Amino acid sequence: MNLIPEKNKKAGVCYAFSDDGLELPVIDITHPAFAFEMDDAKLNTLIDSFVRSSAIPAAALQAAAQKSILLRGFVESAGTYTTGMSTYLNKLEPDNLGEGYAGPLDRQWAASLTPVTFRWRMRHVVRLLADGLSKALAARPGADVHLINIAGGPAMDSLNALILLHKENPAQLVGRTIAIHVFDLDEQGPHFGARALEALLAEGAPLHGLQASFDSIPYNWSQPAVLQEQISRLDLRNSVAAGSSEGGLFEYASDEDIVANLLVLRAGAAPDFVMVGPVVRSAQTLDERLKTSDQIPGRPAIRYIGLEAFEKLANQAGWCIARSLDGPMHQVVSLMQI
Repeated sequence: MNLIPEKNKKAGVCYAFSDDGLELPVIDITHPAFAFEMDDAKLNTLIDSFVRSSAIPAAALQAAAQKSILLRGFVESAGTYTTGMSTYLNKLEPDNLGEGYAGPLDRQWAASLTPVTFRWRMRHVVRLLADGLSKALAARPGADVHLINIAGGPAMDSLNALILLHKENPAQLVGRTIAIHVFDLDEQGPHFGARALEALLAEGAPLHGLQASFDSIPYNWSQPAVLQEQISRLDLRNSVAAGSSEGGLFEYASDEDIVANLLVLRAGAAPDFVMVGPVVRSAQTLDERLKTSDQIPGRPAIRYIGLEAFEKLANQAGWCIARSLDGPMHQVVSLMQI
């Protein structure tokens, strides 16, 4: 494997290598390098630019993808889903992309609407996940912590929830045994996530001093018996635990699979277990200008399910929406048991 080290590392940012040999910054939403600000004027500009770009012919998009690692991952997801590492690269702001693998086209794309929505939705998932965990941590002093991440790739939402919790209330996590469990068919994303956690635990890094581990389990969400078997070994009922699926289960899975996975989690978890994830807006609640997104060549097979229809599915599995945070393409929900 040829390694491409980052030559311009930023102070206070951790770095880890991908399976492809790219040394990438580890996203830490509490660090200024990953600051996220968006006002209405900037959002409107991004949406208008998105509408103009949606008219680009498929052949032109394919040609551009040959010159851009970020666009290539988007094009390769046509009719399916974006991989964990492709999504991760899209979450890196233009200034955080390394010169060894990214060029002007990558930085231009990274500043556009689609990558911005990835960063937006991750922050909302992290906030709701950290808030749900904080309540359980206060109720169970010293208990083990388990983060269940379905289709999580590098599980950057789980890692950042720990970073946020440790920054806001360090005493809550110190002395506990913490484990992140990623259920995903992909291998490269979890490999990077494990290296990212190792970097975050190093001396001087955001999670230094914590006892945290990272494991991955091959998982197809259409086979929930695997999830059931695995979580039955974790004693979630006597632990501090929460789940998430950022850009996975609620965006791509069928109604039946969403319900089946939520049923398994409800049966195996304590009553205060929360499940967090983004739901893609329905056509009725989507900005009119964004309704052309389903016509873009090479679009991933996301479902415009909407909050109302999703809540009915959640109710079937014994869950309700406790909180939701709005973004232009997604509404991130925190589910609690009924």
